[in-house]
Amino acid sequence: MVSSASPRLFGPKDRTLFGWYHPSSRRDLGVVVVSPFGYEAICAHRSLRHLAEDLARAGFPSWRFDLDGTGDSAGDDRDPDRVGAWVRSIHAACEALKGEAGVERVVLLGLRLGALLAGIVASEREDCVALVALAPAMSGRAYARELKILQAALDLAGPPPGVRPEEGIQEALGFAITEETRAALGKLALDHVDLSRVGRVLVFDRDDLPGAERWLEGLVASGIDAAGRTVPGYVEMMLDPHEAVVPARMLEAVVEAIGDAFPEPQPGSETTQTEVVPTPSSAVVQGVVETPHRLAGGIFGILSAPQDAPRSGRGIVLLNAGAVHRVGPNRLYTRFARAWAGAGHVVLRCDLTGIGDSPPRPGQPENVVYGDQALVDVEEVVRWLRQHEGLRRVDVVGLCSGAYHGLEAAIAGQPIDGVVSINPLTFDYDPSEPLDVRAHKVAIAAKRYATSMKSVEKWRKLLRGEIDRAAVARTILRRAQEVADRRLRDLRRRLGIPHPNDLGADLERLAKRHVPLRFVFASDDPGRELLTDEGGSAVPALLATPMLGIEVIDNPDHTFTQLWSHALLEQALARALDALDRGRR
Repeated sequence: MVSSASPRLFGPKDRTLFGWYHPSSRRDLGVVVVSPFGYEAICAHRSLRHLAEDLARAGFPSWRFDLDGTGDSAGDDRDPDRVGAWVRSIHAACEALKGEAGVERVVLLGLRLGALLAGIVASEREDCVALVALAPAMSGRAYARELKILQAALDLAGPPPGVRPEEGIQEALGFAITEETRAALGKLALDHVDLSRVGRVLVFDRDDLPGAERWLEGLVASGIDAAGRTVPGYVEMMLDPHEAVVPARMLEAVVEAIGDAFPEPQPGSETTQTEVVPTPSSAVVQGVVETPHRLAGGIFGILSAPQDAPRSGRGIVLLNAGAVHRVGPNRLYTRFARAWAGAGHVVLRCDLTGIGDSPPRPGQPENVVYGDQALVDVEEVVRWLRQHEGLRRVDVVGLCSGAYHGLEAAIAGQPIDGVVSINPLTFDYDPSEPLDVRAHKVAIAAKRYATSMKSVEKWRKLLRGEIDRAAVARTILRRAQEVADRRLRDLRRRLGIPHPNDLGADLERLAKRHVPLRFVFASDDPGRELLTDEGGSAVPALLATPMLGIEVIDNPDHTFTQLWSHALLEQALARALDALDRGRR
């Protein structure tokens, strides 16, 4: 069933928030869904969309949205008064839902930090009849400490020489917590929130590591109508977006509990209708005009266009990185889109079908990163942007799978003027090939073995059988086959004999069509080695021309999680986009 949800821009005109309204039949009660913070919000995005859709199907109009400074809303992690802004965002969402759906009462439903913030707002409103807390963060201090531990567990590389990390910033899995925000979070605790005016409190705790028992017991002891249970699915919901599983049992339990607590009024019951408030179709956000759009095939995107800056005539499409929705890893796409629009370009950050807020095409599953429909989607997006905005040229930028889809679309002859690929993990995706033998994994393993075999102790371990000899042999054999294939492709290309899946020939054809390419790689990512392997002799030849360029950034991980790497990537992409212009001349 395709969702009937529609995007909404709401809140203060000078601080616009972005959300989704899920309409339904009830006119007495609606649900406001409050997202968690940072990386957790990205992982849980799909599950919370399903939850809002399920609530709407059960009769409850629902509103899910991005807190101030997150997702597609205005602002940034480093802005002052984050906690205050988040609380005001939730209040604004409540008013927006009441205005849209005509409801009198609201249920506040939050996940993790969203549950803690929802509890604070619930205590401040007369119209909040229930708080639903999913795996709640019991205190801001404990939550910030948990993020610090998780960040350390990633064991990420530090910045390269000459690059200094920001002072006073706690890194939180790709997001920033300032000293002010950390101090404000330290003052928050659910067991300090007075929920006496809230009619009901429903707690759905994680079954693997529950933490809300004492709070729930305290609520009951104080006379509040509170109930709780542990539910499975939290861990699976919080996996990386391409692996995350929608926790069906959890969502079913939540919808059922809200339905039981608030049965639909009997026919003929009187309810007061609130005047519906129209919402704007576009908003000025950080000096650029942003407009949500639904394209053919259900593709959803947000267009960022210059407000005052002269238009350059260039359009830029940002394609999903894996299954991360259009905000991009660490919210980098939102940042890039607004910066580039401020420089005069028109930028569309979009969700390919089945990803984020774009429903899958008929008969297709959702959340498939390398789906069969991707080429069709890219063509639709590029043509729409070119025609809708009357642009002279359109470039495509993407990370990981987005890099792959952008390059494949250009190779297929789509109306793309240039491509910037960031850390592609494949140039020849084969869905039938097991993950453990895909080219990028072989390249990583081969590089590791090459380094290890310089160690006498590693050789001793191999001879003692402490290292899987068969795995080493398979990797070395596969690597040898790849090198042989590369040489064969080079030979056939020089002789003019077509070879299937010849990346070098594809790159040469793009150059002849004057479609320049730029690659940006993290230094430890296997993409550069794959490009050299699979592109063969065409790569060094094209690097000597304006049609191909490579830039390497030292030390970031695949998705540029380290905060110090964000500015370096933005600068590299600015150079790449400028280089595309030189390649077209």
